[in-house]
Amino acid sequence: MKLGKILFLTLLLTVGLLTGCASVEDVSKETVTSVETAFKAQPEKTNSENGEVSFYLPSTMKIEKKDENNVILQKGNQTFILFVNPIEERSSDVEYKSIAAEKFAVDETYTDNERYGYVKAFEIEDKLYLVTVGIGGIKMTTEVKLAEMSESASEMMKIVSSVQY
Repeated sequence: MKLGKILFLTLLLTVGLLTGCASVEDVSKETVTSVETAFKAQPEKTNSENGEVSFYLPSTMKIEKKDENNVILQKGNQTFILFVNPIEERSSDVEYKSIAAEKFAVDETYTDNERYGYVKAFEIEDKLYLVTVGIGGIKMTTEVKLAEMSESASEMMKIVSSVQY
């Protein structure tokens, strides 16, 4: 009887652990889909600016620092860097090509008539990823846990797609 209970508890624990852990592949697919949805959506209305650049700033984020081409944003303990290169067109792939890594967990591009969008992510530590989302010369980067990648990347694309200059 005691062995049966131990086996049952072991099985229950194993099932619980497996259902609570999302795979890199699953999160990658979810991230690609959520970023594509944000890319195709109508851009959010701008409500913040940095010199000649205006952009949508979610109420959950605050501006930490600004300089000519960068805006450092904070959401809780998570830092985001918004970079704008106004020389590059929205159809440019220069910023996309500048992101190098040995192996990407996510590497997807999106295009329409006027824009070249992308999302790239690679592991920098155990279950910690560097995620970059961009359109042309505009990109946004953050470090994020695997479980939060899709949500962060989608929010980043909303900001990037709203940028006006």
